Amino acid sequence: MLFLPEVGELTFRHGDDTLVGDLVRPPWPGPYPAVVFVEGSGPGGRDQRDWQTRLAAAGFASLAYDKPGSGASTGDWTRQTLTDRAGETLAAVGALRTRAQVLPHAVALVGGSQGGWVAPLAASLSPAAVAAVVIVSGPAVGLVPQEEYRLRHQLPAAGFSDDDVRQATVLLREQVHRVRAGDDPADVHTAQASWHDAPWYPLLAGASPATIGFLAGIADHDPEPALAALRCPVLAIFGADDVQVPVEASVRALERILGGTGHADHTVVVFPDADHGIRVRGTRAPGFDELVVTWLHRRLR
Repeated sequence: MLFLPEVGELTFRHGDDTLVGDLVRPPWPGPYPAVVFVEGSGPGGRDQRDWQTRLAAAGFASLAYDKPGSGASTGDWTRQTLTDRAGETLAAVGALRTRAQVLPHAVALVGGSQGGWVAPLAASLSPAAVAAVVIVSGPAVGLVPQEEYRLRHQLPAAGFSDDDVRQATVLLREQVHRVRAGDDPADVHTAQASWHDAPWYPLLAGASPATIGFLAGIADHDPEPALAALRCPVLAIFGADDVQVPVEASVRALERILGGTGHADHTVVVFPDADHGIRVRGTRAPGFDELVVTWLHRRLR
């Protein structure tokens, strides 16, 4: 029997931006618990592959929307701070909670990668609106330690040398330092022109004036205050072979922060042999879908 979820477009506002996404829900009558996806770095956002269909089959509605300046959404994600992104996430939650087919007290956030910074921040800013947070490969350390870890691991995995890693790390620090000191991101980009043709340069998080500006603009973010303020249930999932996020340091930080505040319901799971996308040899890690669905059912019902 073919499962066909109900799919409709949902539009909402945040500031001057109009955000557009897909609301996917089960084909049977609601109301349902719901999920808002909080996208990671870069453009995009609406395409979550089979995530939304899988959640609909499990009885959840979900919203995934194009980030500002991506797809059908207006604006420019490179001009956002993480606080802007958190506010936008709460606007998406608010739009979803007004739908008759959604249980307004049962909306969770699923934040992947950079979204793992944004989702806890949003939940900490509006505890009544967010019923649970799922963090998928989200660093529990700040941007510079995370990016340095990524360069030290992702570049060698792509075949680049130790010298390439050292130079890339120097450029990263220079970008953050100079923009935070008041330099124009375009001038910083121009100053690094001799490296623009290096085959590893596109792997920098800041490889254009716009992305250099965005990177420096979020470099001060400390995830600890938002995590410490959380009172809703938290599930954090990592892949042991992630080359983009420092998994061991993030697990230690989560346990220290949430344990230190007496947080009543947090679970940290590390999937062996899994990468940043929680995939093992290109396939979703066994048990991942079951873990997320079962955990959400128990917290949102």
